[in-house]
Amino acid sequence: MLPAERQQRILEDIERAGVCSITELSQRYAVSEMTVRRDLRMLEEERRIRRTHGGAIRLAAPGGHLGVEPRYVAKQKVHADRKRKIAEYAVRHYVRENDIISLEGGTTVTMMAQFLRPLPNLTIVTNGLYTCSELQPALAHATVICTGGILRDVSATFVGPIAERFFQEFHSNTVFLSTTGYTADAGFTDPSLLETQVKKAMVASANRVIMLVDSTKFGVKSLTTVARPEELDLVITDGDAPEEMLDELRGHGAQVDVVI
Repeated sequence: MLPAERQQRILEDIERAGVCSITELSQRYAVSEMTVRRDLRMLEEERRIRRTHGGAIRLAAPGGHLGVEPRYVAKQKVHADRKRKIAEYAVRHYVRENDIISLEGGTTVTMMAQFLRPLPNLTIVTNGLYTCSELQPALAHATVICTGGILRDVSATFVGPIAERFFQEFHSNTVFLSTTGYTADAGFTDPSLLETQVKKAMVASANRVIMLVDSTKFGVKSLTTVARPEELDLVITDGDAPEEMLDELRGHGAQVDVVI
């Protein structure tokens, strides 16, 4: 296969899935990861995709807007190591036995499930189908409550009026959230209004709000605002996050923890 043909197919893969990892593309096209990185660099120079650590996402509208929501399974494969570190850190430092916590259904937050198992007597509320599945091994010593509602195909999360009303009745000590992007003007954003409405209800029902967001989300703006920095108690991110944006968050009163 000629390089130009391979690059076109890679572009189509990213357009279709919303996000692809270097490892995935290397295996699919039987070329080295270095070759894939070269292809992605050329596509980015042509302003057709946006490279990230470990992969690439579809380049949406001008101005940094992410207009296409990647599918859950595709997002799982990108930045998995840094998401896992952030998730483990969140559990180790901010979840205690007997806690009541809410977990939204994003990939980073769902990774918390594997680290919650040793903690006894947790009550965990979630709107994520995959999150529920990951929590199954913890059922011997935890109570898991799922919101119900309309199940979205793209994200495998429950949304809509039933899910929103659920959080008017159930309250948590801490809600753990993730989003598609953060910019100073729009705050933390998502591409789905349905997802955003449920996340807003989760924020309103919790005593403490913690945002888990890897560094590639900074500078990306999606359709609707989930939360402003002043609504958060804490942001957990990785060491590649831009320091000027972290300072902005601190200036709005949010604590920032950086996982190295």
